[in-house]
Amino acid sequence: MRKLFLCLFPCLQLGLTLPAQAADWVSVANDRLRTVEIDRASVMDSDGGSKVAWGRIVLSDAQAEKSGYKSVRALNRYDCRNRSFTIVKRVYLSADDRPLREEAIDAVAASPVRPGTVDERFFNTVCPQPPAPKAVNLRDIAREAGRRAAEATKSAQSRPGSTLEPLRRADIKLVKDAAPAHASPAEEAPKKPIARTPPEPAHSAAPSAPTTAAAAPHESTPPISSYRNLPPPAYSPRPVVPRAPKALAMAKPAAVTPHPPAHNPHAHWSYEGETGPEFWSTLAPENSACGIGTRQSPIDIRDGIKVEQEAIEFDYKPSYFRIVDNGHTIQVNYGQGSRLMVMGRSFELVQFHFHRPSEERIEGRSFDMVVHLVHKDMDGKLAVVSVLLENGSTNPVIQTLWNNLPLEQGEEYTPKASIQIADLLPARRDYFAYMGSLTTPPCTEGVLWLVFKQPVQISAEQINVFSRFYQQNARPVQKASGRVIKESR
Repeated sequence: MRKLFLCLFPCLQLGLTLPAQAADWVSVANDRLRTVEIDRASVMDSDGGSKVAWGRIVLSDAQAEKSGYKSVRALNRYDCRNRSFTIVKRVYLSADDRPLREEAIDAVAASPVRPGTVDERFFNTVCPQPPAPKAVNLRDIAREAGRRAAEATKSAQSRPGSTLEPLRRADIKLVKDAAPAHASPAEEAPKKPIARTPPEPAHSAAPSAPTTAAAAPHESTPPISSYRNLPPPAYSPRPVVPRAPKALAMAKPAAVTPHPPAHNPHAHWSYEGETGPEFWSTLAPENSACGIGTRQSPIDIRDGIKVEQEAIEFDYKPSYFRIVDNGHTIQVNYGQGSRLMVMGRSFELVQFHFHRPSEERIEGRSFDMVVHLVHKDMDGKLAVVSVLLENGSTNPVIQTLWNNLPLEQGEEYTPKASIQIADLLPARRDYFAYMGSLTTPPCTEGVLWLVFKQPVQISAEQINVFSRFYQQNARPVQKASGRVIKESR
């Protein structure tokens, strides 16, 4: 790898800018604060069958002024076979591509490439995947067998002295070879066609079984499971029809009753009864974390480790909004451009919603309501800011929302009014931090929770307004399971 560094870093070691023509920077992600790019021209083979490539983050002018550098480049080693990568080196550069400092990363364990992340976009550029083999289509095989049989028959008829019988047997064998191996003798074609019963009248309440395939076997494609019943070659004087019991031949076609699906991926869930929280994990396979997850939310926040936590940096903008009663809560979709910075990551505010009573508790204490502000970063990771609400004075921001409540469930309303979501935050910004999950199905884990210690006041009238929609929409507290909880001093 030392030879590789000497090859890749000659300009950096001399304090010069890299030649622009040597790079092929391609954007893989961007937002208002930064652009993430990869240099496709830098991809090259490394030791052990791995590959290396340069990537960089280019900051906006405002972020560059705050950070003291314009871009940071990273040399990554990619293990294409095991879908992992290792950061080898970082270089911080000024606006004119002048190296400011370098960081060699030693003895760092490889990180897995997670689906849907920026890392995966880099990985797919450096380690392109071969195209998947084309699946064999049995219908195409059967059609080709029929075509070959027809051509063979035509050729035999044109030759003097030839007989059709051997060709018939050979051609039928081609079709049978394409049929499923488990086909039974009962499916063999009879010597005489079976009379067909006309379909149900148009006014029948129950749909009748389709008869198109039986009426015109040469014009339709049979299902894969019925290749023994394929149309005969072109020389056959009549269609081949499977033998059916006499009683069925005289009966009217039965109504088609589809089998119920094993599960409903959009199964309704609620906060009570047979679709309540204790049954969420049984409603759909993707909800399994609701029952077996070990980092579930909400929790009763106790025994936090008191430390000097960094302040959460809020960059919230005034915005118009869209408000909807989604069947589980009142949700407000906020405009783009409002963000927070915490623990070295930037998250954009997507939406916020309400629960009554508060889902999380602090030392066993519950609050009248809570508002959850949901944020997402460029890798799709979530951070939720929790603002506890207690009975007190009227809250102006919430009053604006309540003034514009939709009249119908599921209908999103966009009022002319705007709000500043920062006005909903408490004056004191001390907070608890822990890793948890979504508090609604599918209960996805890996969510960063930031719970303010100081509650915000909301009037009794405003609480009652929400109660007209949802008297109780809070998931019960989950086991802490020994997870680390940090608390601001």
